Amino acid sequence: MKRILLMMLAMLAFGVHDIQAQDAPLKIVTNHPDFKINVKRCAASGKTVILDLILTNEGANDVENVIVYAGAGYVADPHAEAYDSQGNIYQDHSIAVKVANRNNFSDANTGEFHILSGVPMRLSVSIDGVPLSAESIARLKLPVSAKAWNLDGRKPVIFRNIPISRN
Repeated sequence: MKRILLMMLAMLAFGVHDIQAQDAPLKIVTNHPDFKINVKRCAASGKTVILDLILTNEGANDVENVIVYAGAGYVADPHAEAYDSQGNIYQDHSIAVKVANRNNFSDANTGEFHILSGVPMRLSVSIDGVPLSAESIARLKLPVSAKAWNLDGRKPVIFRNIPISRN
């Protein structure tokens, strides 16, 4: 009887651990206290995942000449990198970025844009080739350059545990 009870308690403890590992909270590190990012959605259609982000400058001054780098571009440029919950890695031309109301995604970078103080800015990230079995983006490294915040792409924004919603 004691053995059965101990085995049931052990199974319950391991089961709870697995549930907590799967339901890990979304985490975002921007490397500057005035730079905030919220994930508005992470949706997939087929093997393409679109991540819509809201960037906010909570500082007193506008931040000019901001660049977000994607997966491809010049050799010297920092590059974005993503990992899904199945262990797949996405780099190079499979990651593209787009600033709000610009026409096309770019697999190089957003080009320069400004983040006004207190005014939200929309940024979209596209990741191609994500299998239908992937449930989340386990890690996304998104290099950002913003001289006013001393960001030069070497300390990228890091996202962890972004759930993917599928139709």
